[in-house]
Amino acid sequence: MTQLQRKIWFLVAVLFAVLVTILTLSHMVANPSHIIPELGRDGAKNNFTYLYQCMYGKGYWFDGMNYPYGEHIVYTDGQPVLSVLFTCFKNVSAGDALTVLWLLIGFSYVLSILYVYKILVHFKTGPLAALLFAGLTCIFTPQILRLQGHYALSYTCIIPMLFYWTIQYHELHRLRYCMYVFIAGCIMAFIHPYYAAMMLIWVGCYAIAYFIFTKATLISKLKFISPIAASVIGIMAVVAIVMKLTDPITDRPVSPLNTFYETCTRPKQIITSTYSPVWQFVKERLSFKAISDGGEGYMYLGIAVIFILMISVCSGIINSIKKKRVIINAGDSGFSPVWIFAAFFALLFSMGVPFIWHIQWLNYLSVFKQFRSLGRFSWIAYYVIAIYAVIVVYQYSLRLIKNKKLFAGYGVLVLSIGIWSYEASGYIAYSRKLSDCAVYNYNMIFSTYEQSWPSWLQERRLNKNDFQAILLLPFFHVGTEKLWLGDPGWLLTMGSKAALQLHLPIIDVNMSRSSWSQAQKQVKIAGGEYVDMPILHDIKSTKPFLLMKFQDDTLNPDQKYLLTASDYIGHFSQCDIYACYPERLAEHYKRNVAYINTITPFMKQEDTCIGGKGSPWYVNHFDSRQTALHLFGAGSAGVIAHDDSLVAEFPVRPHGDSELYEFSCWFLLGNKDFRSAYINLEMINSAGKHDTSTNALTRESADSYGMWFRASKYFYIHNNISMVRCNLVNTPNPAYLAMDEMLLRPADALIISKAADGSVLVNNHLFKTEK
Repeated sequence: MTQLQRKIWFLVAVLFAVLVTILTLSHMVANPSHIIPELGRDGAKNNFTYLYQCMYGKGYWFDGMNYPYGEHIVYTDGQPVLSVLFTCFKNVSAGDALTVLWLLIGFSYVLSILYVYKILVHFKTGPLAALLFAGLTCIFTPQILRLQGHYALSYTCIIPMLFYWTIQYHELHRLRYCMYVFIAGCIMAFIHPYYAAMMLIWVGCYAIAYFIFTKATLISKLKFISPIAASVIGIMAVVAIVMKLTDPITDRPVSPLNTFYETCTRPKQIITSTYSPVWQFVKERLSFKAISDGGEGYMYLGIAVIFILMISVCSGIINSIKKKRVIINAGDSGFSPVWIFAAFFALLFSMGVPFIWHIQWLNYLSVFKQFRSLGRFSWIAYYVIAIYAVIVVYQYSLRLIKNKKLFAGYGVLVLSIGIWSYEASGYIAYSRKLSDCAVYNYNMIFSTYEQSWPSWLQERRLNKNDFQAILLLPFFHVGTEKLWLGDPGWLLTMGSKAALQLHLPIIDVNMSRSSWSQAQKQVKIAGGEYVDMPILHDIKSTKPFLLMKFQDDTLNPDQKYLLTASDYIGHFSQCDIYACYPERLAEHYKRNVAYINTITPFMKQEDTCIGGKGSPWYVNHFDSRQTALHLFGAGSAGVIAHDDSLVAEFPVRPHGDSELYEFSCWFLLGNKDFRSAYINLEMINSAGKHDTSTNALTRESADSYGMWFRASKYFYIHNNISMVRCNLVNTPNPAYLAMDEMLLRPADALIISKAADGSVLVNNHLFKTEK
């Protein structure tokens, strides 16, 4: 092509990319100011963190959750490149923030199509075919599923851009392409940190493939790889410096809760998809159930690409055995095997290699510990493999056309585009479905067609300035890796709706890598009446909390205790609304301390029960085995080496049809990983058979002391139950360092224990008494 033809075709490509993006993203592009695709789970959190920071935030610090401590915006998926910028303009409206977000995501699709087009043309694909296949490749991206919740991961342009620049550097050796990688990486890393990791893995895989397939001296290879390696190292350095300067937290967890294996790419995520009309037919008509519905490792290639790859590989094997020229391959396009093997290495990494080989020392490399979801790196392989498949099918059809087999040559192209387009229609339908719900979601969050929060409060002669923060019950705190208390569920959506309308922060937490010390203080607000609540000392205001108790959930006695310090306001937004007074909570605790201090001076080293209707209760201090690692008394149970062990059996005799009991036990946990043991409580009926079971999860501890965590569970024991068995679940082994202080009590019983050193447990909580 001449220079003029290239420019004309590129202009056509721009128009085509815009049209394809509008077709695919629908209202997200046409009406971006009123688009919220998802109201629950990650979508609810990511809506809230981004919008709250844009509307009310200051700098890098996000105050919308984890009140009164807040969190660094990077750990909230709040897209700091945008949200921090908006704070510099004295904040913006929700509509403006959403408009910029969705137009930029749409623009990323346009860039993605253009860069894939440039790659295909570079490898000698005709401009028209390159245009059509580029559109299909970018519509078919696994990142399209991120539109539902992980908006920051929906920017599709970064991998095609990275691939194109690496190709140019590989062939032309021009340093400017390394600079492009560095600049783009610095920007994208502050949209989502995984983009920096994506670049690191890409360059690492490219370097391995380059060393294998390039004939040159070791020194020459090192000199060539050094600039592009330096560009990604520079990205990491920039991120580290910015975080060092803006993040005061020093006790973040370093190891994600998910194991490497839970979020890796699986074969079915490569070859099946519930979003494909083909696989939908298979699922409905043939009752085939093993079909991928997405997930972290999702990278469905499509029937066309899979078929092309199969023929290419089989043809290559057969012809290499026969020592004949390969018929179906990349032909004379100049597509280097370096790219295929770089993609292959990235795919292996996304599938958990080498971690699935149980090379234990790898788990101690902090750089790998940060990758919660290895499966996301399969996106690299998707783009490279899809582009390779296009080049293969184009080169094959071109060869047929040159051999005057016009019908066959054009037929191969049309068939490939037809199959690919048919499957892509499923993705377009998916994105359009999101778009159709998105306007309703926006109207719901901002109460466009219903009574708003300010109006509802005004009817009760209240306003947002009468409260200091929102407290959601049942309480949840998700994000410290070791502590995952409760389930945000729909309550997070209701809470974020109130927070955005009232400009009030939320006490509950649904974020990532939260501070250990802050989390341990924060969750104690759900610990009950015998737990000192540090948050009450850390807040600066005496105003009440706006307490929202979700209508469909019941509270355990510890969380129900918060209502005793609250005044009922009314029912609104699917919640019972209260004003919860911090001063009342503090006063209640002082009274409890005074009461316990009237009893403990008369106690010796003993346990005593007050109340409980005479129902049986059990305490085990494990003092018979004296150990250095103990919470209370003189000893602990230490560590049991087995994965699952029976640790206690308690005969029970409940009053009436059923009686509410609490089980609790303390575990000492390590601070270098996400592991935590828990107790499975098995109910045995009068016939000696298993009846029901429940779990006392250490990760849901609302009380802790250092790295000691109190696992507890409230549950009903029915009148046909004669025994409770306590089974320790120690997976992955070892999941804890020591176990101490086991208590089973009626929920209305007050159990006080006093040790030889004068320390006191009240209902298995360490209690501060007067000296």
